[in-house]
Amino acid sequence: MSNDLKNTFKIASVYTGTILGAGFASGQEIKQFFIVYGYQSIYGIILSGILFALIGAVVLNKIYSNKIRSYDQYVIPLIGKGLGHFVELVVSLFMLSGFCVMVAGSGAIFDEGFGISREIGIIVMVGLCIIVFLNDIKGVVAVNEILTPVMIIGIAFLGSYILIFKDTGVMSFIYVVQKVTHNWFSSALIYVSYNTLTIVVILTALCPLLTKRKVAIMGGILGGISLGVMAFILWAVMQMFYSEILPYEIPFLHIAMKKGRIIELIYTFILFSAMFTTAVSNGYGFMNRVIQWTGINKTLCVFTFCILSIPFAHMGFSNLVKGLYSFFGYLGLFMAVVTLFDGIKILISRH
Repeated sequence: MSNDLKNTFKIASVYTGTILGAGFASGQEIKQFFIVYGYQSIYGIILSGILFALIGAVVLNKIYSNKIRSYDQYVIPLIGKGLGHFVELVVSLFMLSGFCVMVAGSGAIFDEGFGISREIGIIVMVGLCIIVFLNDIKGVVAVNEILTPVMIIGIAFLGSYILIFKDTGVMSFIYVVQKVTHNWFSSALIYVSYNTLTIVVILTALCPLLTKRKVAIMGGILGGISLGVMAFILWAVMQMFYSEILPYEIPFLHIAMKKGRIIELIYTFILFSAMFTTAVSNGYGFMNRVIQWTGINKTLCVFTFCILSIPFAHMGFSNLVKGLYSFFGYLGLFMAVVTLFDGIKILISRH
């Protein structure tokens, strides 16, 4: 495998792994942002996949063109110093909350999947993250490079298995879940927008891997396509069981449990991996900003940050997904639009 192909794969893995977190792989995001709108929500799934691919391509292309290595180098020339610093603060808070969501999700897995105390799941996740953080960006890339292909293959396999060997003929939609917005289109935009907030921070750290423009653009497109395909698989499975999964914080786990212990264990590993990859990406992004702002010792920052995140994780997984993600989605909508227009302008100017 050539170095360019390896770097493309690494970039796509980090991009996919950052977004494919607890909310995505558990089915919470698919349920709250898409499936509650009925069969029309498939258009939202398609739109989000296209936007993820487009945003990934234009962001990475700009990082390559301008040799950008930090978030402030990306955002300040784009929207100005004053507004740029405000957005930086918002993004940092989102990465902090995103890390807490992943830690909370690990607690929910141990509780609903194994009947083990939430506290144990939370502590396991925090401990693994500490190990990765101490290895800096190399640790983040290594985790995503290993686990992202496993997650993609695993979700594709489980989704196909459940669809082929379905044991229900009922495809009903009971509209009792509070919707994020009034329609699938705006909900898809909010969903992509809040992910755009953090992804720019992580992708700027990958500048050393962007050896060619083709590598940058293809890495973004491949990551976006992967996210779109996995979202569709989860959507197709969950629509069959929608009326059954409403009470659960991890709806796809409930579906997997109906298929036997082996399927349940496979999915539980995939879900924990998804939480882990997103946790390390968000946590690394947040701590990297804190270290740059304060000059604090990295090891001290790692342990302090991880330990202080534990109390926030007890707020509950689904509550964090619904409240924080929707809130930051509206804030991120502005950045998503500006980023797209700026990136497309750069792409056009190169041809």
